[in-house]
Amino acid sequence: MPRRPDAELVKTTKFHEFEFLIMRTKTGSSIYSKTQIDLTNTFKFLEKYNKNRDEEDKITLFQIYLAAAIRTISLRPKINRFVSGRRLWQRNKIIISFVVKKEKTEDGDEINAMIEFDPFDTLDSVQKIVKRELYEARYGENPNEKDVKFWGAFPRWVIRFIFWLIRWTDEHNIPIYAFTKDIPMWSTVFLAHLGSINVDAVYHHLFELGTTGVLVTIGKMHKVQVVNQETEEVDIRNVMDIKVCIDDRITPGSYSGPTIDLLKKLVEHPEPLINPPDLTDEQLDKLMLKKYKKDRIAREKVRRKEKKSKTKKN
Repeated sequence: MPRRPDAELVKTTKFHEFEFLIMRTKTGSSIYSKTQIDLTNTFKFLEKYNKNRDEEDKITLFQIYLAAAIRTISLRPKINRFVSGRRLWQRNKIIISFVVKKEKTEDGDEINAMIEFDPFDTLDSVQKIVKRELYEARYGENPNEKDVKFWGAFPRWVIRFIFWLIRWTDEHNIPIYAFTKDIPMWSTVFLAHLGSINVDAVYHHLFELGTTGVLVTIGKMHKVQVVNQETEEVDIRNVMDIKVCIDDRITPGSYSGPTIDLLKKLVEHPEPLINPPDLTDEQLDKLMLKKYKKDRIAREKVRRKEKKSKTKKN
C-alpha cells in the first residue's frame, strides 16, 4: 500500500478514482465559488472583544478569517485532502499559507508564511501564533525567504532540475520534506488577503506544484444595500467578498458547498471561536492528524476488539 510522510491514503470508490484519470490536473479540476461576508456583527464582536486590550494583543479581522478557517477544517476534515499519484490522501497536519508584505506598499517585498495549527486553536491562540510568525517573517529570517535566496543563487539548469525532482517525487508519493516543508503550495489552504492592499477578491487558480487543494482570496471591504427579509427595509452593510477555488476531486460539491457556508457563518458570527471546539474522539480520528495518531490507533484497536467480541456472540 502506498505511503506518504505528510498524509494517509483514503479509500474511495472506483467511480471516484476514475475522476483522477479524467481530470489529471488541478487546473482541469478547479471549481470556483463566490461568497459575500456581512461584517455587521463581526465588527461589533471585534469592538467588544478588543475592549481594554493592549494594542499588540488585539484581534484583527484577518485573524478571525484564519481562526474560522482552522475551525472549518476541524469540523469538515475532508477539505484537508489532496490528489497525488492518482490517489486520494488525507493530510496529517493543518497548515495555512498566506503572503506577508514586509511593507504595505506596491513595491514592498513579499514573503510567504506557512503555519501549522491545531484543531483546538482559539482566537487567542491564533493571535499569539500569527503575531509571532509575522514578526519573524518581517524582521527575522523567514525559512521561505532563506530558501529562495539559497536556491536562487544556483544556475538556471540546476533550479529547473530541482523543481523537476520535487514534482516527480511528489507525484510518486515520496516527497522530499527538506524541500517541501517551506514551500507554501504544500498546505491545506492558501489565503490571499487582497483587501489588505485595497484590491477586490479575484478568482485565483490553484498551483499545479504541490498539494494545496483550496485557495481563498479575500477582497476589500465595501458597502452594499441589503433588504431585510422581515421588514423589507433596505440597510447599508459593510461586506467583503471571498472567492474560493477548490480541487473538485478532493470532495464533491455536496460537501465543499456547506464547508464554505460554515466558513462564512464563523466569520460573520465568531463567538464560537473564543473557545476550543468540543470534538468527539470520532471527529478527531477523522482528521487523521499526525500529532494525535497514537491515540487514534489505540481507539481503533479497542473498536476492533469490540467488533470481534460482538461477532463471536452473534
